[in-house]
Amino acid sequence: MQGQSVREISAAERQLRPLVVIVVAANFAVTALLLTTVQLAPPAPAPGIVALR
Repeated sequence: MQGQSVREISAAERQLRPLVVIVVAANFAVTALLLTTVQLAPPAPAPGIVALR
């Protein structure tokens, strides 16, 4: 019985492996896209310039 359940797990693993690879690759792609589109805040002006305004 245990041998059969191990074979079933292996079959399920083989079937799901491509899906897992696609999901992980999509996750990396979305992360890279978000990191390239993040707009950082401009640097804070120097205190002396702010005082003159």
